Amino acid sequence: MKNINVAILGFGLSGSTFHAPLISSISGLNLTHVLSRQVDKINQLYPQVTVVQDIEQILSNPNIDLVVNTLPNPQHYTITKQCLLAGKHVIVEKPFVTEIIHGEELVDLAQQNNLLLSVYHNRRWDNGFITLKKQLPQLGDIYLYEAYFDRYRPEVNFAKWREQDILGSGVLFDLGSHLIDQALSLFGMPIKIHADLAKQRPNAKSHDYFLLTMIYDNLRVILGSHSVCAAPRPIVAAYGTNGSYVKHGLDPQEAMLRNMLTPSIAEYGIENIEQAGTHTSSHEGILTSTSIPSEKGCYKEYYQKIYDALTSSTNNPVSASEGLNIIRIINAALDSHNQQIVITL
Repeated sequence: MKNINVAILGFGLSGSTFHAPLISSISGLNLTHVLSRQVDKINQLYPQVTVVQDIEQILSNPNIDLVVNTLPNPQHYTITKQCLLAGKHVIVEKPFVTEIIHGEELVDLAQQNNLLLSVYHNRRWDNGFITLKKQLPQLGDIYLYEAYFDRYRPEVNFAKWREQDILGSGVLFDLGSHLIDQALSLFGMPIKIHADLAKQRPNAKSHDYFLLTMIYDNLRVILGSHSVCAAPRPIVAAYGTNGSYVKHGLDPQEAMLRNMLTPSIAEYGIENIEQAGTHTSSHEGILTSTSIPSEKGCYKEYYQKIYDALTSSTNNPVSASEGLNIIRIINAALDSHNQQIVITL
């Protein structure tokens, strides 16, 4: 088995909760370096890892094959470019970049140097989304698709960069990128979009609410996030000519990873049956609803596919071009909100 040596840039929520344990769960992926000041924490969790504070120690190391950029959004472009120029394969935490022109440059740079460039959109492997995809063929022609990523955080946490007034902050870039990626993976690019964004909480500096409508021929896709939502809306729902599927409740994987429960344990990713989705269909004019237990989510599948792409020339699980389309939607959404118009793509 070929080994791929991996370095993570940053050890915040994303690096510590998602990337490090998921990388460590894949045979053939060796986490060797982390760029971070959290030396003691990393040494305790991953004693085999070398912790560095200077990115040049990673870029100049010929033994490092793959770099995972989990640094704040404004650093995605500049740092990813440095990694590609150093000859490294790169995974970028979502969102890919903040500017379309930067994403186009990175896509071209990776292609010119025959390097893998992927964007970490792990929510394609959420249990509800996986279950929805299996339900879609039974629903007929889909006319309405909805997905919401709501939270109940009535107080602004100014210590977090995502709550600051900087490009790439706010819920559209943060949570919206997940929802847009899921929708595009199902339906492709829309014809038009309309968006409404707001800073609703007192003293909020970044958008804490958005509602995005993606317009296709007969299909309407409605995506949203609200930061003061004690009773969250459906995480995903699809309504078609033969029935509907509606799912509430977040995939349990993030909570498990936060509690140090890794994909190696049997109960990893298993959801409480009370959070099962509902399939509703009509038979002879009578509507019947059936509980649909969720498929098991599997974030580690992203990294398994990364390993396979690097060693067996299989497809990149989330290409940079796909990640760039999400940025195109986000930028169009901002234009729609600022100009109060429907944007044709």
